[in-house]
Amino acid sequence: MNRKSIRISICLILILILSLSLRGTSFASREENAGAGIKQIAAPIVENFEPSSETTKMTSQKSVPLNVDIISNQVTVSSEESAKPASETTKMTSQKSASLNAVNPMSLSRPTKGTNLPYDGAFSGVNTEIFSNYYFFTNGSTQLYVDWNVRADYTANVFWHINVYQAGTNKFVMSSDQFSTNSNTGWWTTRFYNLDPAYNYYISFVNDGPQIGYPISGDFTVRLK
Repeated sequence: MNRKSIRISICLILILILSLSLRGTSFASREENAGAGIKQIAAPIVENFEPSSETTKMTSQKSVPLNVDIISNQVTVSSEESAKPASETTKMTSQKSASLNAVNPMSLSRPTKGTNLPYDGAFSGVNTEIFSNYYFFTNGSTQLYVDWNVRADYTANVFWHINVYQAGTNKFVMSSDQFSTNSNTGWWTTRFYNLDPAYNYYISFVNDGPQIGYPISGDFTVRLK
């Protein structure tokens, strides 16, 4: 083999070695890039949380709302509608006997003094509204009974009703049903109930017409039972 051939062989070997070296570097670079790509799209690691609970002692006593009743482990909300003042009126089945107490007139002014029950009163010639002379000591009772016999002064069908007020505040509490002198003749009883036991009360009789000039007169008794 001559020198020229040897030189050619050495050059070919060097070229082959260089080529292999370059291929190895390119392959390694591809693996790194591929590994980097896998790392970028890898799904995040999520911890597995299982349901759990914890209970702590309250440092202060919890109060129960006033309008909630707890019965047999069931919570029931009290109906506020049932606690509103209301009234009912019935015809007295027996003739009311004359009272042994003095009959008190009524007044155009609201009362400023109180009295015990029962209380007997009377009024005449009323065209508008007239008040009892006294407010009534209810002694914690939540109801009042008013026995009444109201008449028209002249031949006419006159409408009227009873109002109830709080003593001291003069706050209007409620009205009875509307009555008429033609339909409600003789003695009747109106019971006012669901009243606030913290207050005393007084009443008024109100002439609803048909118009001024048709006055009413009547007798009544207020009692607790």
